[in-house]
Amino acid sequence: MGNYKSVLINSRIWLAFLAFNLMLVIPQTAGSQNGQPTQITPDKEKRSCIQSVDGFAYLSEDMTLNAVRKVAFANAKRQAVEMAKTYIQSKTRVEDFVLKSDEITAAAEGAVTILEQKDHGVVDNTRYHVWIKAEVEYVLKPKVQQADKDIVRDKNALLTVKVWTSKKHYRDGENIEIYIQGNKDFYAMIVDIMSGGDIIQLLPNEYRTNDFFQAGKVYKIPDKGDLFELEVTAPYGEDQIVVYASEVPLGKVEMESIGQGLGKYRGSMKALATMTRGVSVVSAFEGSSPETIPMSTDMQTNASAAEFYEATWSLTTGR
Repeated sequence: MGNYKSVLINSRIWLAFLAFNLMLVIPQTAGSQNGQPTQITPDKEKRSCIQSVDGFAYLSEDMTLNAVRKVAFANAKRQAVEMAKTYIQSKTRVEDFVLKSDEITAAAEGAVTILEQKDHGVVDNTRYHVWIKAEVEYVLKPKVQQADKDIVRDKNALLTVKVWTSKKHYRDGENIEIYIQGNKDFYAMIVDIMSGGDIIQLLPNEYRTNDFFQAGKVYKIPDKGDLFELEVTAPYGEDQIVVYASEVPLGKVEMESIGQGLGKYRGSMKALATMTRGVSVVSAFEGSSPETIPMSTDMQTNASAAEFYEATWSLTTGR
């Protein structure tokens, strides 16, 4: 996308510029009514459920303590999948969904991503206790194809945040405006992965600090309060606008200030994605002493969960 240009214009010019750009709210890549997006499909989409899970395994004379520990973690992962199924079914009318980790077994532990873990060790001399914060990815596959507007306007559906621009290709000197809209209240971070590989945080920023977004409302980047423009300059190539969103506040990510209120992330995309998933979810047994936790793990379904949604919108720039 090139450099971020500071906005240093007087109020009259700004108002005229804003009035002109409001005419461009309707995306050229999709039809819309009253500024509401329809059939805007992200280039990439990732849905997941983040769970806090306690896992247990009984001690056995036939197994080493390390082997029992591994079983406890495997049980926790398996429990995370079952909890995710229950949570998703309780949150949506869409019955035809697929969990990418449906086939998880003790030998397929990689199907669930462990974001955090704690080893509590042996409890009451009978079982091994572990805790994990696990991310279970799933894919929604509606039986009947429906327009995106049905999801983005349904507050009872699973969290969906649309991200789009007026077009997919921009030329040198043009200004890019990004729009986002969610079907329910959500917290989010929006970053631009530039063609050169730099990761720039667009929202929240030093001047638009709020990371909370209201259901159904269309937000624009940049907008009033921002001190930058997204003007196309060399180097050209492909930019990816990535939205990380959840119904609870995201994990804190340290950014390096680069001026105009913007921040730059110095790590990898994988590291950034992991840090944003540092949401707060609480185990059903949070605060309980190990000895008071029931032998049965049936109560695990009472643990809290958090929806997480990640969407990527790609665009290209050139002369």
